Amino acid sequence: MSRIITALLLASTLIMAGCLGGDTPIPDDFNGDDIYPFVEVNSFELLNQDNITINSSVYEDKVLIVIFMFTRCPDVCPIVSSNVKWLYSQLSDEEQEQVEVISITVDPWEDDSELLTLYREYMALDWDHFTGELEQLEPVWGNFGVGLKTVSSDEYGANYSNSSDSENTSGRHHPELDYLVDHSTGTILVDKDGFQRVWWGDTEWVPELALQDVKKLVEDS
Repeated sequence: MSRIITALLLASTLIMAGCLGGDTPIPDDFNGDDIYPFVEVNSFELLNQDNITINSSVYEDKVLIVIFMFTRCPDVCPIVSSNVKWLYSQLSDEEQEQVEVISITVDPWEDDSELLTLYREYMALDWDHFTGELEQLEPVWGNFGVGLKTVSSDEYGANYSNSSDSENTSGRHHPELDYLVDHSTGTILVDKDGFQRVWWGDTEWVPELALQDVKKLVEDS
């Protein structure tokens, strides 16, 4: 009897090992949140601060740092931009040749090329800042998992919402003029193959650790 019990226990252990062995572990390769499964960056065309249309194909074979911001942001956006500016300055000349930074507005109603130029000058930033028509930006927001809504700056009550994950977005109309944009997003690191790999929450930035993540993508790609 004891031999039978032992054989049954051994068999069940082997079955469990086989089942567990088939699972694909979620990677934990980066200091920021690993994006898994990897999300491919869809091609897009947007207008930069110089009023020039840029196709995303120009970033092929580059590690890409993607920031979502708006020029009237009173707090988080300038901090994130400053963090990325510092991060890029810490890269070697060789690493900088392999890394690009872009910022994409979440407030196309206000952020035209002229305002983006003024913002870049005020913040002393030298990378492209993009805007465009809402129809151009919505697929980009959706691809990068950006959720946003505009809220009244007086009452901080929602008067418009846009869920980028929904096919039934109602973001076709200009919101109230007296508004702020509340966007739930992060800074995304894209590898040289065009896949989103790392997500850094805008309020969770640790610049030194994000720098390590960028360097790892440069080395691994």
